[in-house]
Amino acid sequence: MNFLRYFLYIVGGALVSSILGGLFACAVALVSPEFVSTLFGHDAHGSLVRYAAGVGMIWGVFLGTAAMGFSLLLITLVQIARVIRKKADAQNVQ
Repeated sequence: MNFLRYFLYIVGGALVSSILGGLFACAVALVSPEFVSTLFGHDAHGSLVRYAAGVGMIWGVFLGTAAMGFSLLLITLVQIARVIRKKADAQNVQ
């Protein structure tokens, strides 16, 4: 069940990051539309705020997944180190 729990952590972290990325990109598009149009290469068609929200959500998913994956990698390495340490301690006792 740990695998499923960790997988759900990654998915949840990615979705939260996606929402935060979209909101941040919308705020930037409202404050400085020129910056967003030159940064993302947006054409003149459609709403700039909606476009920024879409791009921000995509980058939020990427960054959130990477951050959660890295965090879970560190947790896994700590757990592996504990197991190795317990084995070494058990061998030293005998």
